[in-house]
Amino acid sequence: MLIRRRGVMTFLATAILLVSSVGLTVQARADDVSDARGLIQTTASKLLGVINSSQSDAQKQVQMQQLVRGAVDVDGVARFVLGRYWRVATPAQQQDYMQTFRQLLVYAVTGQASTFQGAKFNVGEAAQRDAGIVVDTDVLVPGKPEAQVQWVVATVGGEPKIIDIIAEGTSLRLTERNDYAGVISQHGGQIEALLDAMHHQLARFRSGS
Repeated sequence: MLIRRRGVMTFLATAILLVSSVGLTVQARADDVSDARGLIQTTASKLLGVINSSQSDAQKQVQMQQLVRGAVDVDGVARFVLGRYWRVATPAQQQDYMQTFRQLLVYAVTGQASTFQGAKFNVGEAAQRDAGIVVDTDVLVPGKPEAQVQWVVATVGGEPKIIDIIAEGTSLRLTERNDYAGVISQHGGQIEALLDAMHHQLARFRSGS
């Protein structure tokens, strides 16, 4: 349920997240394509730098948080995942959801980081697609099969941001959105049920269980 631990795909999805904000422009110039590829190269380099460092978990958590906020439109991410339920949530529920979502993201990333030491990203071609600018990468983790991952980038607030990850042909933003909607629908459309589940998961992360 929610942000799950799924090996390399989970780490990638939670590290640079899953989703996009609504209403992004997908038309791209040559410079936009170059910027998108540069974003992936820079983000991957910084990510691996943090993972492979000898810093404490607390220090890594702070750096991961900064990295995610710089590479992703986090608020747009959260709203997309909640989907149509965002419009029916109360202001208090929206605030609770956004705060909890941000915290879950950071804990999910740092909780997986130590198992990906020595990983490498090989950045391939970048091209405009319907969903945005897609950047191909090969992800190499010692002792694990090579993974082909595509990163979808769009311009948000004048800057390139990662808006989706496609792993094994599956859009992770849509997968996560369906998961969240499933939790709510199983509880009679009550958003509070999703918030309770997120709070429970956050408590588990904090306790290390």
